Amino acid sequence: MKRTADVTAEWTLTDEDVLALVRTRSRRFQRQIRFRDWREWTACALVAVMIAPIAVRGPWLARAGALMILAGLVLVVVRLWRASHLTGARAMDVTLPVATALRVELREIDAQIVLLDAVGWWYVAPLVGGSVVLVAGLRGLAGWYFTFGYAVFAALLSWIIIALNRRTVRRVLQPKRDDVAGLLAQIES
Repeated sequence: MKRTADVTAEWTLTDEDVLALVRTRSRRFQRQIRFRDWREWTACALVAVMIAPIAVRGPWLARAGALMILAGLVLVVVRLWRASHLTGARAMDVTLPVATALRVELREIDAQIVLLDAVGWWYVAPLVGGSVVLVAGLRGLAGWYFTFGYAVFAALLSWIIIALNRRTVRRVLQPKRDDVAGLLAQIES
């Protein structure tokens, strides 16, 4: 940090300090995203292994539900991969100008905000919807009360998943975005 020459004795960050700060935050953010992605991909693989036999040998309605879940798992993997590889810059490049590094960080945060805001259609709908169809196919008409109870439980679980993701956007990602946008505005002015 350099001290400015005015009488108020303010401290300002040099471009190198800002870039180091952005690089540190970016690495931490990317590490969190990678951990989440690997956790989700592992869960997708385990669920796919468990659901695949039903998709091949189950009753026709259960097969349809299993296929919905399998298609949803593929969609989850693709969406997570695309969101984390949007910018093409996996590690913050030390040769980037500060403003460019901040724009890259902003794009990565925006990609995660869009991802989590839309979690209802790409994550919840195919997986939870497919699981309700799967349960209905396995239980048949005789188990309609169980299927109804499961559908209510699934709807509640869906609401919780969507609410938690929106909360993460509101409490974590949006403030992070505001900080980076503020730094970018200071650099550009």
